Amino acid sequence: MANISLTTDTYAGYFSDVIIASSVLGARTIENGYITLHTNVDDKATAVFVDSSVSIDDANGTFSSSSTASLDEIKFTLGKYMINAEIDYKNLDSFWLASQQPRGAAGDYVAPATLEESLNLHFSQKASLFVGAAIWGGSAAAITQFGASQGLAQGGTNAVTGLIDKMLADSSVNDVAVGGTYKQTISAFSKAADAEITVTSNADFAVGDTVTFESVVGSSGTDWSGLSGKSHAIKSLVSTNKFTIELDTSGFTGTWSSGTVTCINKTNVVKALEACYSAMADSIRLAPDTAIYVPSRIAAAYKIAQAEAAFSPSVYSDTYKLSYLGYPLYEIPEMRPNAVVVSRVANLHFATPLLSDLNSVLIADQASVNASRTIRYRLDFCFDVNISDGKSISLLS
Repeated sequence: MANISLTTDTYAGYFSDVIIASSVLGARTIENGYITLHTNVDDKATAVFVDSSVSIDDANGTFSSSSTASLDEIKFTLGKYMINAEIDYKNLDSFWLASQQPRGAAGDYVAPATLEESLNLHFSQKASLFVGAAIWGGSAAAITQFGASQGLAQGGTNAVTGLIDKMLADSSVNDVAVGGTYKQTISAFSKAADAEITVTSNADFAVGDTVTFESVVGSSGTDWSGLSGKSHAIKSLVSTNKFTIELDTSGFTGTWSSGTVTCINKTNVVKALEACYSAMADSIRLAPDTAIYVPSRIAAAYKIAQAEAAFSPSVYSDTYKLSYLGYPLYEIPEMRPNAVVVSRVANLHFATPLLSDLNSVLIADQASVNASRTIRYRLDFCFDVNISDGKSISLLS
């Protein structure tokens, strides 16, 4: 790679579609068909569905309009994003070699044949990580989730609200309540390098479990309230009703006032799924696309619970599709750790204008522009998510 050669500097039409598809549609939720895809949308788009109210009347010789048909709109406001990168010539050899056999690549990995392909592969994977997490948690949560581990940051203010927050804001969505120790009221929350939390009982908790905070209130500032919706791992169990987490609260302003903590693990995961099943809307019980969406930690807890109960002889030896009472469990790594969603695929929506100028890829060698020995890469993409028929969706969160 002593000589830099770019065969294409602008991708459009079909070729742009392929690159954008891997960037925006490569997320697990989309790639596996766990969400309804809309690709012919504009900047501020609306998906229209026909709804109706039908009256079955006694037959007679006159016409009386007693039934109505209406349009149910799902609105999208696209979050517009871009990835800009400038790569020095001296780093291209390393970039190229790394793309030929990346760490963890399987035997069937197909290495990119050109420099352009290696650039597109690298940056489309970053975009796909961001999109996959933003679908469920929103754009800000996506950066929080992958910022440290994948080198993602957000330099602007454009925001996409994730599906979970859309459900929380929709009063028609069914809230799932689970009894027992799944959710506990916090009675004390210390200021310490490893914060200590007091609850009713920690008997069903274990070191390594992930807890999620809800409705946390502090006496001043936003340090305490900012914990709501956040999750942290349990570091140690203390006595019978306390545990510490990997969170430094020693510098928090004000004092903690109130809040709750949620934890789904192998002890209570079957109870949680039972509650979700019971809360399932009757209108979707027989729908072929009804599914239960769970984060990886809940999927793992369910597998362990099955193995320990020996429900299936294949538990220890086979890779199998998870299900609960006949409904598929879709594992979504990007979901918040202690959330469960029951929905039809048809009621979860993802929108992006694949062939629009809002989605594009540009690669430019700067040597002929300003004599600098660099290559500039730009990937533009946009998307939004929404839900429909909230009354048929159940959420444990």
